[in-house]
Amino acid sequence: MATIAAAPPRPSPRAAWLARRVPASALFGIVAGWLVLDLLLLCRFLGLAQPIVAIAWAVLSGGLAWLLFLPRRRDRDAGPTVATLLGSLAIAMLLLLLGGEGRLFYANLDWQVRDAVLRDMTVNPWPFTYASGDLLRAPIGMYLVPALAGKLWGQAGADLTLLAQNSLLFGLLLAIGSTLFADRRRRLIALAVFLAFSGLDIVGQLIARHGVGLTPTAHLEGWGPTQFSSTITLAFWVPLHAIAGWICVIGVLLWRTGRIGLGPLLMLPPLVALWSPFGAMGAMPFIVHAAWSDLRGGRIAWADIALPACATLIAAPALVYLAAAGDAVGARFFPIRPDRYLVFLGVELLPWLLIAFSGRQARFGGPLLAIAMGSLLAMPLVQIGSWLDFAMRASIPALAILAVHLGDGLGGGWPLSARQRAALLALLAIGSVTGLAEIARALAYPVSPPPRCAFARAWDETFRTLPKDSYLAPLDRVPAIIRPRAPVRALPDATTDCFPQGWPTPPLF
Repeated sequence: MATIAAAPPRPSPRAAWLARRVPASALFGIVAGWLVLDLLLLCRFLGLAQPIVAIAWAVLSGGLAWLLFLPRRRDRDAGPTVATLLGSLAIAMLLLLLGGEGRLFYANLDWQVRDAVLRDMTVNPWPFTYASGDLLRAPIGMYLVPALAGKLWGQAGADLTLLAQNSLLFGLLLAIGSTLFADRRRRLIALAVFLAFSGLDIVGQLIARHGVGLTPTAHLEGWGPTQFSSTITLAFWVPLHAIAGWICVIGVLLWRTGRIGLGPLLMLPPLVALWSPFGAMGAMPFIVHAAWSDLRGGRIAWADIALPACATLIAAPALVYLAAAGDAVGARFFPIRPDRYLVFLGVELLPWLLIAFSGRQARFGGPLLAIAMGSLLAMPLVQIGSWLDFAMRASIPALAILAVHLGDGLGGGWPLSARQRAALLALLAIGSVTGLAEIARALAYPVSPPPRCAFARAWDETFRTLPKDSYLAPLDRVPAIIRPRAPVRALPDATTDCFPQGWPTPPLF
């Protein structure tokens, strides 16, 4: 008598819900939509609130959405599970909380200025100028939605909205990125490599003979003539630049794997520029390669032209705004002694490249790896502004692509010998010290104080030797097409001391 096989147990409703897939195209659209919203809010910030502006924004945004979600899209069903999405959002929020957002943990020195900018945008009516007659002209995309929340719910509302916004965008990028890997094991390995990725800064500190003064909470990346930043450092110190650069990286990797066409990739630089022009600049070599590859292969469709055209028109006020009085910032050659340049590359880049090029035929190798290498070799020699921001921030896309390529190899995406695998794990262990020191500081130092003074005074607390040109533009030098017509004068500082209890400063070598 035949036996009847028992039916497999049905998953619980909760397990079934967590296993459902979320279309990656929808997540990508949320990210793009948030960037478009910021560009509309910039018009309001500048006083461009005429009905014609809102109508033009609505028409162009509608066209952008329609083009982005054309039925020809290739990733309708290729998305993360709900569980992966929730996990990605949780990881993103945890990292940004530890970085000081939400004001539950210590925030690093850059947040002295960043908090003051958010405070000024919150307490002053839009548009406004400072007492000096200058307009706030900076990559303020990250601040616009939190500033509106702050107008409704005060400083705490602004802080929590900033945390929620950045966690949402970062988490969506992690979730979309997870779909580039075939199974959970490979996804977790790639995530671990990305989060641990850094130059061998502890080795650089020893070469620079700073070993005696090192503490577990030291900021390790200032040992050399310039800097490349670890993933954790980027999330803690400069989330606006990091998120902008990583948005472009996701676009490049989705294009490389055939998940999106050229149009969605080309629309990203103008959309992210209000968050970080450096992030957009760093992505351009990869995007130029994608455009040339599709043009040469005859894969250009009309939507691939219409999408970036719509995005550029939407972003036009922001691009004009960012360029206002731009000659005061300037670009120039950054002189580095050849011996120091070579030592820097030997500590920060070359060990990773030696392993990465063994997989140069892999899906994220080839031209992408060559472009990443060329970019990272050249960027330390360029200076924009008065500090090292170009090398530190424009390098974000290239470093992320290098990390993803190595994560792909460690997970089995391309063959690594036993010796190479051991060397890569050793490099990751040494490099992760940089990020661990950032986390140790977040746990050891006191919570950063709320902002009490305006941008200029907060800047002078720590950065008084550097000019403020990257944040301010004289009103009369702002192009007339976006110049506020009747800006209010910013409220004067109500305090004589920005941080009466001080702001603990880690050793900065």
